Amino acid sequence: MNVKSVQPVSDYFKAMQQCKDARATKDQSRLASIRNILMLGKKLHTDEMDYLQRHDPHLHDQAISLSMERQAYEDALQHSRSKADANYYNTFKLMQIAGQLKHGGSEELLMRANAIQEAHREFVRSSKYASLRSEGYAPRKLR
Repeated sequence: MNVKSVQPVSDYFKAMQQCKDARATKDQSRLASIRNILMLGKKLHTDEMDYLQRHDPHLHDQAISLSMERQAYEDALQHSRSKADANYYNTFKLMQIAGQLKHGGSEELLMRANAIQEAHREFVRSSKYASLRSEGYAPRKLR
């Protein structure tokens, strides 16, 4: 066996392993970035959802569940008759999520709570919320 030929093969395998390690680090970094987006309650883009589907099916399922819950919440807010209704529904949803804390899964519950909060903040900034009537007493008119 030629000793000179063994060294380049060993270098080749070492380079391949480094490449594989770099790819794994990049994948972990991308997954961590996507997980942070979900933790902040933000929506994922299609390419991020596709990436999750390929690399972390469990987190992909969580993201779909979060997206569906957020969409249902946004739809419910659109049917609010007053600002108080919208705020009440926000409180109701957050209390519902908080009630599930005793069953565990705090990371997913945090994602859910932040998604609801983010959707509510977006709704409060919208023209639809501004057009809702405020609950409370109207000022008296002078006679």
